[in-house]
Amino acid sequence: MGSPKDLNQPEMYVSALVRAAQLNNVEALTRWLADDEQAEAGPFYKWFRYFAERLMAMAPSPEHGFAARPIRPVAPPKIGRNDICPCGSGKKFKQCHLESEQSVAWKIGSPTPMMRAMAASQIIQGLDLDVLDAVPLDRCSPLVLAEMAAAYQKEGELDTALTLLKRMLDGDREDPFLLIDYWIARYAEWLVDAGLQDEGERFLLDEYKNLRKIEGWQVAQKLAAFHIDQGNLEGAESWVDIAMEGKPDNPFNHYLRGLLRHGGEQWDEAAASYEQAQALSSGFREQEQAYMAELVAESLERARNRQPLMEESGEEEGEVMEQPPLTEPDEENR
Repeated sequence: MGSPKDLNQPEMYVSALVRAAQLNNVEALTRWLADDEQAEAGPFYKWFRYFAERLMAMAPSPEHGFAARPIRPVAPPKIGRNDICPCGSGKKFKQCHLESEQSVAWKIGSPTPMMRAMAASQIIQGLDLDVLDAVPLDRCSPLVLAEMAAAYQKEGELDTALTLLKRMLDGDREDPFLLIDYWIARYAEWLVDAGLQDEGERFLLDEYKNLRKIEGWQVAQKLAAFHIDQGNLEGAESWVDIAMEGKPDNPFNHYLRGLLRHGGEQWDEAAASYEQAQALSSGFREQEQAYMAELVAESLERARNRQPLMEESGEEEGEVMEQPPLTEPDEENR
């Protein structure tokens, strides 16, 4: 027997939900949880199977629109006082969770909404499109619609991706796990990819005039990036100013200002803006810091070397609209 999976760890719980959906086999999931191909012969098999059955029942599934389902309470199996506690602590049950024997929560409680959202996202990205085609959209949360849109876009099904994302954006936008500004940027970007540049600009202007669950500076940021992608630096300038006024400590705003100064061959000013973008991103999550570092690195080097934004061949660096979904810095980093 190896190291049993510790479902007290949120990340492991999410992984277990994803594995439950992928395996769709209670025995295989039991062996995975126990980290033991011979789990049936082990002393805690009944516990691992209990966990597996609960996970199978709770895993987000396509046929239910990846929505939470009511689960019938099932009493957990009993365990001896002197047996090793199944929570993974290594202590005897009587020295660990004996007092909590009647409480299922420490063993395998229902996943939090955040865990469900994370699991659904991972499951969706691993499914074939023919499976997603059969998902009942009327049962899908806004987050599920957005994740499905991303899956279709990744496979080149741009029309379906746009339809799904528009359905989400036209909704109430109340899902607490949705990064609305990120998906607004994606929708405009995908419209451009579909050859609908004018519609993309109209969409962003309408978002700016009719703000819903998003701030004006965030849409201004998207409009600035949109114009820069179109090579219209003059048209982007006023939007960069609005974005900077609304959120002067946002690293992506400084990156956009750097692009404008770079395009005007203001080399030192451009480099200073890029450096400021890097410095401000230090308060964000590690993944977002890495994204910003990668985004800024080449532009910063070219500005320092007094080289234009584009190669002489006309090849562009990349789509500016493909910005990271920057969230607010963690409290300790503010």
